[in-house]
Amino acid sequence: QVYRSQTATMEPELRFKGLPRHDKELLRNWDKSMQRSSTRNDFMSLLKKIILFDEAPDPFRQMLCEAVVPAEYSGGILYRQGEPGDWMVIVLSGRLEKSILQHPSSPEISIGEVGPGGICGDMGMLGVSKVRSHSCKCIEQSSLLLLSKTAFRALVDMTGGIEKYPLLQQLETMQNLTGDTESFYGLPCFRKMERECVKKTCEFLEPRLYYPGMALMKEGEMGFEMFIVYSGKVEVLKGSMRVAELGGGVVLGDVAVFGSDKRRTATVKCLECTLVYVLNGEVVHETLEQFPQTKQIHDHDYIARLLRFELEKAAEEVDHLENFYGKCHPMKTDEVSRDIFGRDVDVK
Repeated sequence: QVYRSQTATMEPELRFKGLPRHDKELLRNWDKSMQRSSTRNDFMSLLKKIILFDEAPDPFRQMLCEAVVPAEYSGGILYRQGEPGDWMVIVLSGRLEKSILQHPSSPEISIGEVGPGGICGDMGMLGVSKVRSHSCKCIEQSSLLLLSKTAFRALVDMTGGIEKYPLLQQLETMQNLTGDTESFYGLPCFRKMERECVKKTCEFLEPRLYYPGMALMKEGEMGFEMFIVYSGKVEVLKGSMRVAELGGGVVLGDVAVFGSDKRRTATVKCLECTLVYVLNGEVVHETLEQFPQTKQIHDHDYIARLLRFELEKAAEEVDHLENFYGKCHPMKTDEVSRDIFGRDVDVK
């Protein structure tokens, strides 16, 4: 069955603007395959699994196949950290690896892989960042789809505007936030630090964009990074119980980074689009060593937070044991009556 579009078509110059060179034969084959309803429906199903496109209007997803540009990579770099870039990648098959360079004299650090159904480069396409926050390379034969910022914006306009796209309305508030380093000096986590220390720390910040439902960290996993929530909202879970809801300016994950036990003590999930800055633990340690005064203040605050955490954990453990075994110290007669027999007794 052949699909017949009921909407306007994408202008070619909008589709290709800013993208790497494309294979014309590959593009013709892609466009031809999208004329088959079954193939197009498979593509729609893939888009529903990607959070960025799941909340988009149906006409947007229907037209997206006419806006993307297919690409085949057998290896090599897609883009490099620090380069300007305003297009994103959707992985159809194969694997990509994302990495960051924290210091010119240090090797690159892998920050994860992207497999089929995954995306990368979305911060540039969405206008959250003007430059790439990481490098991305192909580590096996991969089939990709490239989407430019101009094509994305044109699709939004052609399918009802931003009012039809709630997720995009949240993201609009984050435009070019990654270039706003001046505002870091006012964040609660940095207020007590020397200005030069904050400036030095900002050189190593890696921005990441998380969508609703995505986890920053999971309870019990090993952690070597700490997170600064810059914009958005997250929830903190202990097991399945929500213990906190936090907004911008909070630091997460520092207990694992600075403590001897590297296991995460809680799960943190995003409740809305959230812009997070990530700091590698080793980089934080090295930076603080250069600023003894700030290090002393930081260590004092960290110990205070750790003490509060350990006291809360001890109280929870005592409550659990007392609920299971009963209290380990003698109970008063009126407590026995009330808590054991469930009634008040007049004791004279």
